Amino acid sequence: MRVNWLAIVVSAIVFFLFGGLWYDVLFGSLWMAQMAKTSAQTSAGVTWYPLVVSLVMGFFVAYGLARILAWRGQMNPGRGALIGLSTGLLIFGSMTWMDYAYSGWGSTLGWINVGFVAVGMAIQGAILGAWRAKAAESQ
Repeated sequence: MRVNWLAIVVSAIVFFLFGGLWYDVLFGSLWMAQMAKTSAQTSAGVTWYPLVVSLVMGFFVAYGLARILAWRGQMNPGRGALIGLSTGLLIFGSMTWMDYAYSGWGSTLGWINVGFVAVGMAIQGAILGAWRAKAAESQ
């Protein structure tokens, strides 16, 4: 099964940018409060490293999701989004929630972090599904 590498790169970049929106604009202050951090602490420690890691991991997530969609076949943006959302919730969400149960982190932080991955993977799935459907139409 082949994957569309350009779609993977684009969806990884979109996932990365969505992370900035999610953790800064939408839930920034709540996320920092749940992490017991101040904006001075988080901005002082930000270097290029976590940003590069985020972009690379977004690429890996996009590649894995592209493989799942390729195995599934007959893709479109809606199905891609549903599979991305389901995968984010069922795999990442369940493992994260189990970890949070043992670590004692609150459910608010869990909803923020799981929500980001689930919604982000839904966006990636929609992009990958749209690109795949478009590529299939032209063949």
